[in-house]
Amino acid sequence: MYTIVITSGKGGVGKTTVTACLGRALARQGNRVALMDADFGLNNLDVVLGLENSVVYDVADVIENRCRVRQALIESERNLCLLPSAHGYLGEKVTAQNLKIILNSLAVTFDYTLIDCPAGIEAGFKRAVSAADRAIVVTTPHISAIRDANKVATLLSSYKFSPTLIVNRVRGDLLAAGKIPSPSDISELLKIELIGVVKETDGVYNLDGVPRKPFDLIAHKIMYGTGEIYDPSAEFRGVFGAIKRRMKRNV
Repeated sequence: MYTIVITSGKGGVGKTTVTACLGRALARQGNRVALMDADFGLNNLDVVLGLENSVVYDVADVIENRCRVRQALIESERNLCLLPSAHGYLGEKVTAQNLKIILNSLAVTFDYTLIDCPAGIEAGFKRAVSAADRAIVVTTPHISAIRDANKVATLLSSYKFSPTLIVNRVRGDLLAAGKIPSPSDISELLKIELIGVVKETDGVYNLDGVPRKPFDLIAHKIMYGTGEIYDPSAEFRGVFGAIKRRMKRNV
């Protein structure tokens, strides 16, 4: 089993949504996937997946032996399950060793476990990262998010793995016009490998409205190590693309 921690330098960059959508994409390609919500302060992976009313047991119940791991798992869809975070539970009582024991149990059944990590570089971050064997940093093209992602990438370099990068919420029209940093430029600045780009999607309020292609491409790259990177600016290039850019500015 591969255990991948998904983290970010700051909140609000879409890390939890990326975790859920990437889990779905890996599951669509036939993998058995578990999502673990390790954000004990701002935990909402269950809400993003629409499973908040299905939670009976959570990570705290597993750690304190009130249930087994399989009893706490909630099936989201085919090949995809969620291990909910502990609502109202003191995250300081959860150790990296606790998480590793749970992950070892999940390894019997699942091909991938994605850990939704707390944003920032505090204790919750270190605990989640210590339990994983891969790391993905999520950022947006905004300067403040990139700067905070750089802090996380620098800290991750002290661990046993090399992090990779997903640039989220990229507006294709601004990218085509050269008004925001390109994902490749961000990757070069942070000195970590770019594995995926996700476009900004206006007016989408649930996972069903998020385009699948960017995440299918990321899943393929995770599974096989190769593959193309989604380009959200492609539809805004050329003569017709310039017209679309002007129309989008006027909306």
